[in-house]
Amino acid sequence: MRYLLFYVALFCYSSLVLSETVSSSRDSLNGEFSFSEGNLLSTKIETDFGQIDNFLRSNKNEQDTRYIEVSPELFIQTQGEGSLLQLQAKASYFSFDEFSNDNHYDFSLLSKFHLRFAESQKVFLTGFIADQYEYRGTGLTLGDPNSTEEGDTKRDEFFNLGYLYGHQDSLARAKLLIGYRDFAYLTRKDATKRLAYSSNYLQGDFDYLITGNTYFSSKIQYEDFSYDLNNDLERKQYLALAGIKWRSTELTQLHLLFGYEKAVFSNADFGEKDRFAWQVKMLWNPIERVRVNFSSGSEIKDSYKIGSTVNFANFYGAGLRYQFTQSLTLNFSGKVMSEDVVGIDNEIEEEHFETTTGMQYQWRHWLSIFAQYNYKNFDSTVLTNDYDLKVASIGLAVTF
Repeated sequence: MRYLLFYVALFCYSSLVLSETVSSSRDSLNGEFSFSEGNLLSTKIETDFGQIDNFLRSNKNEQDTRYIEVSPELFIQTQGEGSLLQLQAKASYFSFDEFSNDNHYDFSLLSKFHLRFAESQKVFLTGFIADQYEYRGTGLTLGDPNSTEEGDTKRDEFFNLGYLYGHQDSLARAKLLIGYRDFAYLTRKDATKRLAYSSNYLQGDFDYLITGNTYFSSKIQYEDFSYDLNNDLERKQYLALAGIKWRSTELTQLHLLFGYEKAVFSNADFGEKDRFAWQVKMLWNPIERVRVNFSSGSEIKDSYKIGSTVNFANFYGAGLRYQFTQSLTLNFSGKVMSEDVVGIDNEIEEEHFETTTGMQYQWRHWLSIFAQYNYKNFDSTVLTNDYDLKVASIGLAVTF
């Protein structure tokens, strides 16, 4: 993977302008990139060394290990007359001193193509694929990390086609997309094949300017889940939200959407599950050196557990970025998630708490050095599943 990224970057060097790393965001149905004019190339290699104090996520007999992570990243953007192609490839390789069976790599590939066919109207195509390692003591081996000799690998992928009307300052804006996604574990097929599924989905976002920088906003979403070997979890999910979006600048925004979500299962024992739903997002830049963000929401998702269960989750996240100087930056983030893991004849409550604190020093425009501390706490009504995890690391990032 690292050699592939290098050769692609070398091939494109003569026609692309070097740039800083471009940001991206993604959920289970779609992905987005930030945008700058022109043809761009950004490459980055990040290496960090750290210590994990409870590698197996156990509530007793905690075992620690040192690790090394190497993460190359590539972003390419080509812009033509009325068209835009963006592609981001990421990979990470992890090596552990005491748990060599868990050495692994993750990768992801996100691409997006825009085609403008009329003023303020575009169509777009988005594709995504990722392999992610599931550590022992989480997911399928939660509470029983020694049941396997290594963790599992799961694959997520989606493809969608969309239509975009309007732009940032339009009186009215609309985004529609239709897509397909697929999920499966790549390991231990005899035990995990029942968790594989695919879905077809529709999503629509509609905004209308009501005053100044404030839009009335609405969102609708439909997803139809299909399982080859687990009919209990086949279902249709619906989401309807409405509220406001306010924007002052790129770094000062507020989104407040509230509504209703519902899951209709094929299995009558599950029946229908519905509840209040919301999506909240705030970005605030009170002074030049300080950036604050807050997000909260609800979602219905798969539980990644052996058996027929679905998660009903609520989350709250916050972040702070403080720039002491042009070179030295403090970053802090925290997240709390509450989940009800609902089965046909049982229900488990789970609480996740996570904080990350980091310092970054930009030594040169192409080289930064960082230190980071991460703490995770997991609590469950199944007490044997509880654990704490602490990770401390230092590293460097090279951008060119």
